[in-house]
Amino acid sequence: MAAFIVVALLVMANALRSAAYVLQRFVLQRAYLTAHAAVFDLSFRVRAEDVVGRHIYKYGLHEPAMTQWLLDNLSLQDGDVVIDIGANIGWYSLLCARLADARDVSIIAFEPDPLNHELLRSNVQRNRAVVACEPLALADVNGAATLHQHSHSNRGRHSLLPINAVGSTEIETRRLDDYWSAQMFGDRVPRLIKIDIEGFELMALRGATKTLARCPLLIIEFSPSYMRKGNLDPADLRDLLLERGGRIEHLRPDGELVPVEFAALIDGERQADLICRTDSI
Repeated sequence: MAAFIVVALLVMANALRSAAYVLQRFVLQRAYLTAHAAVFDLSFRVRAEDVVGRHIYKYGLHEPAMTQWLLDNLSLQDGDVVIDIGANIGWYSLLCARLADARDVSIIAFEPDPLNHELLRSNVQRNRAVVACEPLALADVNGAATLHQHSHSNRGRHSLLPINAVGSTEIETRRLDDYWSAQMFGDRVPRLIKIDIEGFELMALRGATKTLARCPLLIIEFSPSYMRKGNLDPADLRDLLLERGGRIEHLRPDGELVPVEFAALIDGERQADLICRTDSI
């Protein structure tokens, strides 16, 4: 009976938040909303029509399977560095900032899209977090590139690959290995590299070979269909991950961690969240 009451209360709470979302977006026509997340009592300024912001506003959570896995498994130590590539509005950067607690951990959030970067900085400030927000895209060369933008409905789908035709903006690119050296991080441990940049992951990791070799935990979104559209071979990303060594597992949306099946993944259309571990984290 108690379990039934808890479930009923959760359903009611989600229904109320969904109704509030409809009111704010469609009746009051708010362009931006403040979304509250139960995880560590985080607060986010979000674009009203953006899928990430909508989910946080309505459910108080984003990517629940990956969020729970990090809460259960990531242990940060003094001196660690966390690198969030494709930080968007800051969900994972802020989650890691809370996990760091009072430890001496450097969290670097890379987000090149101007509006996303503005929201990222705003969210870091509103949550009083210590996160370095860099308006850069990571790539295999230092220079400039065109960011191909998706619509406001999914601002996390921007890519350096020509897979979107809504808009574009010129942004700066940087090799992660060069950034690491410039920041004089030296022999500090890159405890976690999380990368989600819509098919451009291969190029970013090619510019991060030294840093990646010392990273015990890589979380990467594998997007074979986007890579093919951008004239990249998904098999090359598979080979890079296999050459790195360690365990590579697929975290399914239901939270189950299973061995990755690269053959099916490469030939398919779906994106997959991969957790790549070289030793204890």
